[in-house]
Amino acid sequence: MMKTYDRGLLSLIRLCLFYFIFFCLLSPVGYSQHIYQLKPAKEIPLLAAGVGGTITSVLLRNKYKPLTADDLGKLNASDIFAIDHSAASNYGKGARVASDVFVSVSYAFPLTTLFLPDIRSDPGTIGVMLAEALLINETLTGITKSLVRRPRPFTYNQDVPENIRTGVGSNYSFFSGHTSYTATFSFFTAKVISDNTDNNTVKAVVWTGAVLWPAATGYFRYKAGMHFPTDVITGYLVGASIGYFVPQLHKIKTKNEDAKVQLSNLQVGPGFVYLSIAF
Repeated sequence: MMKTYDRGLLSLIRLCLFYFIFFCLLSPVGYSQHIYQLKPAKEIPLLAAGVGGTITSVLLRNKYKPLTADDLGKLNASDIFAIDHSAASNYGKGARVASDVFVSVSYAFPLTTLFLPDIRSDPGTIGVMLAEALLINETLTGITKSLVRRPRPFTYNQDVPENIRTGVGSNYSFFSGHTSYTATFSFFTAKVISDNTDNNTVKAVVWTGAVLWPAATGYFRYKAGMHFPTDVITGYLVGASIGYFVPQLHKIKTKNEDAKVQLSNLQVGPGFVYLSIAF
């Protein structure tokens, strides 16, 4: 039987491929995106680090050892940080379902960037950046969970059945993957939209949503007994940083169109990868 984290990895790979292929298929040949630019010097290290980190995450998770009954007996709620203590009594199935819905809906957020003319003209660039963001997030989230192995809040709750408290992932509390992924999608989308529009109302709406959506996801994870507040806060900061800074790293800093044309760039589209270097 395939392990839960293996299924999660396959889902991530499928998601990255979907975004990459979907956005690239919409890319016309020979068009250079106005706001962002792909460069081999950036993309190769980022993608290599993301893929390598994701593979490392999988290898670490394959060595996963769940909590045992003896481990549960050693848990003491008094050892929990004061800021996290309230989570130890939480266990809500409804909240867990809500958090799953929130993170699933966030998968579609990047597609809303296609409403912008500049993005529709060169969506392949967005597809590459998004794949990089997802791989980096999985690297940081997956490796950290595997190394820290912090017991989830519900493992301290005596009312929760032992088979659940010792189940797969019961000691993957730090940090919240749901929150980090939702924040990555939300901030990435808000950053791309705000970079490509001068409409202040649109900017206000997308940034408000970007801030609140992962916060709500994190709250549901807390109420479900899946994460402590510090897990959620860390996941939020990690995901938000990735979602914001990946597009920022690719943003063309000059507004001079001639300068843009002369810069080395990498373009992707249906059936082609185009590299141009101007001297």
